[in-house]
Formats: sequence, structure tokens, C-alpha cells
Amino acid sequence: MRFTKYFRTRPSGETPVVRNPLLLFRAAGFILFLLGLLCGVYLAFPDAVLRQRLVYELEARFPIRVDLADASLRPLITLTGEKGSIRYRDRPETIGTIERFRFSPFWTGIFTGDPGIKGKLSAAGGELALRWQRSGTLAMSATALPFNFPLSTSSGTRFAGILATGQVMSAAPLQKGTKSLIDIRFEQVVLQGLEALTGDAAGLRLGKMSLRMSGEGTVFTIDRLEVTGGDVVVYGKGTLMLVMENPQNSHINLNLSVRAGNQKDPTLANFIQLAGTPLSDGSRSLHLTGTLANPMIR
Repeated sequence: MRFTKYFRTRPSGETPVVRNPLLLFRAAGFILFLLGLLCGVYLAFPDAVLRQRLVYELEARFPIRVDLADASLRPLITLTGEKGSIRYRDRPETIGTIERFRFSPFWTGIFTGDPGIKGKLSAAGGELALRWQRSGTLAMSATALPFNFPLSTSSGTRFAGILATGQVMSAAPLQKGTKSLIDIRFEQVVLQGLEALTGDAAGLRLGKMSLRMSGEGTVFTIDRLEVTGGDVVVYGKGTLMLVMENPQNSHINLNLSVRAGNQKDPTLANFIQLAGTPLSDGSRSLHLTGTLANPMIR
């Protein structure tokens, strides 16, 4: 008796797709559908509308005004462009300029049910990267980013330097129970407008500065503040009550250890000796209160 017509040997290269060509056609059709959908989205979204929506979202969650020049839409709904600026919400001063920018959807968040946007801003060789999700989660990092913005409009004092590295984990907008962590390191820091204290036209040179803060809502604990390599050496801890509408009005309460650094002009060293109480290492203990725009030493 012959059973070969009932038991046939499968060819070694045969696969489910080869045995069922309809499966291959369906897979190819699905891929073409996705490509068509992405092309349709790419062609249907006007660049100006996306740019205006992006500016609206940024200004709604941060106390700033954002100006972005003409942008172009790239594949995967990526908005890119050149030139822009960031200003205070209620004043004309520019916080920073933007040479190039790039924003796109946070695709991973779509699958987790918490979509958002991610972006990169570049200026003078530095870069700021951010990710914001619908739940409010905000993550930012920065490297080699120059800055120069006013601390006080009345006195003309400005805070300038390079943000060497920075990490921020928080939420936007800040809610009452929001947990935040900020860890930033600055270099070549200068307080401009304090030339009378140093005899230096550049102002008060602070050198390197590191700041680490943890917070809940708008109340932050300054876990570490260190200033070294400049006209003064400072170590401190304290608190900061952030005023979102106008950060310059944020309240500070700092306990500092201060001593003069390496400088030829004795003016600053003499001024420090008149303030606070002496410590065993030769530095002075100072209590700094008030606001960022109008600090007071006690």
C-alpha cells in the first residue's frame, strides 16, 4: 500500500508566508497604509500652525515669551528652524537667543498613554534638551549654554556666564505636590554691575558655581550652593520660595559662609570683614534674605 499522496514532505525553504501568499499581501498593504498615513499627516499640517501651537504650549507653561522664526516641517512631524528668542513675560529683556531649534512628538509616550513633545535648542555651541508630557512631567538638560540676564532692572545687575551642565526633573506647570530636582553647574560666572566692589570693569567674578535644589511645589530646599575660583568663596544652604509669575521676586533665605578669593583690590575683602560673624576658618557667616532682585545681608 502507498501512502505518499497522504504524507508529503515539506520543502526545506517553505514558510507560512510562502504557503499563504494572502498573508504577505496583507502585511504589505498594512505597511503601505502606514506610509500613506504618515505622508498625509506630513502634507496636511501647515508649518505655521504647528509653530504657533508650539509657542502657545511653551508660553502657557512657563513665564516667558517665545519668538520663533519661520520653521519647516520634516518627516515624522518634526518641526525645525533657525533663529528665535526667549523673553520675560512682562518685560522686553531677552533671556536668551536661539540659533537652531528642533521639536517632535514624544513617540514613546503615545504607547504609554502619556504623549508629549521633545525638543532641542542650540545657541553659541551650547544645547538645551527638553521633554514635556501631557501629565506635566518635565525633564531638561543643558550643556555649554551661555547666558546673560538681569537680576534687577533697577540696579542694572546681571548674571552672566556659561551653564556647563544642568539637569532638571520637575513638572510644568508646577502643582502643589510636584516633586522637583535641580542640579546645575556654572562656569565663568560674573555678576555685572558690581564693579565698585572689585575695581574690575567685568564686575564681581564668581568663577565656578554649583547649585543643587530639591523641592515640592514652589518651595525649594537649597541642598548645596558652592562658589569657587573667583573673587569670593561661598558655601551655603537654605530655601527658595519660587514666584512663577516673576522669578525675580522669588524669596530666598540662605545661610552662607563667605571669604574673599584671590584678588588684588582689597575693597571686597574689607567689605566682607564688616559683615556677619567670624568663623574659625577665617570666613564670615552671613544670612541672606529678601528676593532675587533685592537681596539683603544680615
